[in-house]
Amino acid sequence: MSFSSEVKAELAKNISSARHCRIAELSGMMSMVADVWYRNGSLFKLCITTERSIIAKTMAALIKVLFDIRMECSVKRTGSNSRIYRMVLDQQQEIERMMQTLKLSPDFGISQNGVAKVSCQDMTVNRMVVQQQCCKRAFIKGVFMTSGSVSDPKKGYHLEIVCNNEDRAGMIGKIMAELDIESRVIARKKYSVCYIKDGTMIVDMLNIMGAHISLMNMENVRILKDISNNVNRRVNCEAANLNKTVSAAVRQIQDINYVIETRGITYLPDNLRSLAELRLEEPDASLKELGEMMNPPIGKSGVNHRLRKISEIAEDLRQKSYV
Repeated sequence: MSFSSEVKAELAKNISSARHCRIAELSGMMSMVADVWYRNGSLFKLCITTERSIIAKTMAALIKVLFDIRMECSVKRTGSNSRIYRMVLDQQQEIERMMQTLKLSPDFGISQNGVAKVSCQDMTVNRMVVQQQCCKRAFIKGVFMTSGSVSDPKKGYHLEIVCNNEDRAGMIGKIMAELDIESRVIARKKYSVCYIKDGTMIVDMLNIMGAHISLMNMENVRILKDISNNVNRRVNCEAANLNKTVSAAVRQIQDINYVIETRGITYLPDNLRSLAELRLEEPDASLKELGEMMNPPIGKSGVNHRLRKISEIAEDLRQKSYV
């Protein structure tokens, strides 16, 4: 089971006990996956279509508890591992009662002649449904359940809700903003997508929707990734420092050998000569270790100063050899 499926399975178990929140959640779900038919300007059929059984079960349970309507579900196989779940209601009074309660209505006139199909995504969701903070959370949970997904945090951080039109994506984004969730809307082919890329915001989103187990699982992954990244940064830093130390030691030995080959070790002053001999004996030693081996011991800065002097002498000899 994918992480997204785990989140939805957890959310399906946590249905609010408050009627207003149940209405907000079902309104969010219906506004994304339901269609209604009008005949001569009057409602006569409502159809809910989804590819996930857990969505069909959750919506049927909410409809039963809110309206005492039992929705029959038909299943159509569309592939080896894919199915379409369809629930239909053809009782005009019950449909009208449901739409009024969920505050879903078309924001354009319906023809009084013939049959017209209207997607609930093209309808207006009355803001009365999401007046309270708890109802905003329930509504967002509903739209995520039906049209959202979240990537496996082991692979990356991405949560999105796919909408049929920009207005619906914008509305969802505004409600998220009222819950202190920063999101963006982009066009993807014929859809508008409201998405979140920030890991912290996705954690907040899971908390808002009530997916607390999934939240903890994601936080565990984030902690492990942070630890791994910190270890990698430290290893890379230490490797870079080691390479720098080795490169410096190689240059120092080359300079010392050049002085010896051209003028002899006695060309160096006594204080530099003893360090040069020690560097040749201990090519892998750090500056601090070289300083501790000297008699008397000297500090790291003193070692660095003397080696720089040797390099200057070697460079001066090189310059004279070119003249």
